[in-house]
Amino acid sequence: MGRGAGPERPSGLRAIIGAVEFSAALLMGLVTFLAFISALMRYVISMPIPDAHDFGRLALGVAIFWGVASVNYAGSHIAVDLIYESVSRGWRRAMDIASTLAVTGSFAVLTVMMAQNAADVFASGEHSYDLRVPIWPAYWLMVAGSGIATLTAALRLFVLVTGGDPEAVVAGHIEE
Repeated sequence: MGRGAGPERPSGLRAIIGAVEFSAALLMGLVTFLAFISALMRYVISMPIPDAHDFGRLALGVAIFWGVASVNYAGSHIAVDLIYESVSRGWRRAMDIASTLAVTGSFAVLTVMMAQNAADVFASGEHSYDLRVPIWPAYWLMVAGSGIATLTAALRLFVLVTGGDPEAVVAGHIEE
């Protein structure tokens, strides 16, 4: 992106966003693979994978929060644009800023609450049912994903407030 086309995003940030998306996709693939193999083993040889349900639900939680981080940055949430499309550009910017501010605040509160929950899980020593594996690392990975989602929403808010074009941010994220 050239100087006059809008705010430039450092290539390091582009790499971080790519790593976050890759991590979320990898975890979703792991959850799918685990569910398939677990069902196959359970129904074909009557031997389930120990803790497949626990590991699957924890990996899914981590994948969701890490995936939301890239969605917050790209601004590609599910939205109803009925009013948005019918107002002027200035009102659209105001709506973008207000909604991004709400998302940033919500994720900030969610991150703090999840951190408290993760600390409680760590302190209580909760573990998986079959293998007795501690589950607190997955909770802290979810907290990290929520924290990254907060940071990416704040970055989008910064771009919007400083006059950046939200469409350029999305296009810069999708088209390399």
